[in-house]
Amino acid sequence: MLLAISFIAAFLVQPVSADQRQRGDLVLGSRYIAARAVALGEAFIPLADDGPSALFYNPAAIARLHKMTAEPLNISLQANTDFFTSLNRQVYKFYSLDSYAPVLGGMPNRAPGGGFMYFPTFSMRGFAFGVLLQSRVHAAAVDSGKNIRYRSFYDLIPTAGTGIRLASGVVRIGYSFQWINHASGDITVPIDKRPIGYDLGLAEGAAFSHNVGFALTLPVQYLPAFNIVARNVMGAKFDKRPLYSFAENSTIRPKDEPMTLDASLSMEPKTGAGGKFNLAFQYRDITNQSGMLILGRLSLGVEFAFRNSFFLRVGWGSAYLDAGFGMRREKSDLSVSWYAEEFGNIYHDFGDRRIMLQYQYRAF
Repeated sequence: MLLAISFIAAFLVQPVSADQRQRGDLVLGSRYIAARAVALGEAFIPLADDGPSALFYNPAAIARLHKMTAEPLNISLQANTDFFTSLNRQVYKFYSLDSYAPVLGGMPNRAPGGGFMYFPTFSMRGFAFGVLLQSRVHAAAVDSGKNIRYRSFYDLIPTAGTGIRLASGVVRIGYSFQWINHASGDITVPIDKRPIGYDLGLAEGAAFSHNVGFALTLPVQYLPAFNIVARNVMGAKFDKRPLYSFAENSTIRPKDEPMTLDASLSMEPKTGAGGKFNLAFQYRDITNQSGMLILGRLSLGVEFAFRNSFFLRVGWGSAYLDAGFGMRREKSDLSVSWYAEEFGNIYHDFGDRRIMLQYQYRAF
């Protein structure tokens, strides 16, 4: 059925070309990147179980939050393999492209990239809100070292959402609102150009995004569940002034983003002795706004949870293998993931392999 929907939609909807992309991965999805989600190949919408992931991955999960929670600390750091293999005494210059450009000129076959995220939230059953701040940059010397190509990505997103339970929780419906303040660019300049910076030449603007999630969990063995999420309902139009400006002297606004649909099937078989598996299959961007082949939009994720305290994860998404592990305590979570984002223009073109560390602390 999902494949049929995709084929029909291909004739009705105009995909966004790769050069219009304003996020990291080629396939459009959640703006918030959780370490748990990327380790599962982004097969994650049925597994969202905290305020941050419910607000961005699946608003229907807001209805399943169990208690009032304040999470003042939710941070992540990420870097790609080229960042680690090019470590030297000048690595401290990385976030200043003006200072780091000569270093890049000396390693034309590498493209170091990195980023950070901070996302404090407050949530309770039926309601959640927070403010997401994130940045990712990526740079390389190209054209035999004559030019520098850099990709920059900045977001400030206040968000709030609500959810309701029907039929004793068998059905859940949720909605989240995101005020997206965004700046991004994929820019090539001469290596000796000055000034040069990750914040120069970017498209910048703000948009309102409306997102809806639906979940159906059957109360039978293994808890089979069906989830569907609509993102950017009626489209996200970047025609507003940003709340905060990340870009310097920007005269370009980002491309408007279309509505997308994700759907998933999942099960939770138990193994006994406090162990269980979370198995998820997800069809991302059903209407193919990303312009990606079907294989690049299918995701599979397997998570083994032991007493809800230790987690092993493996996934397949965007045609790449991902993995990770996590540890959970009463007031904190720590996750480490190894994953790839598609940075090319077509299916399985250029996977940017990354390591991500995420820590979450709950005051209550």
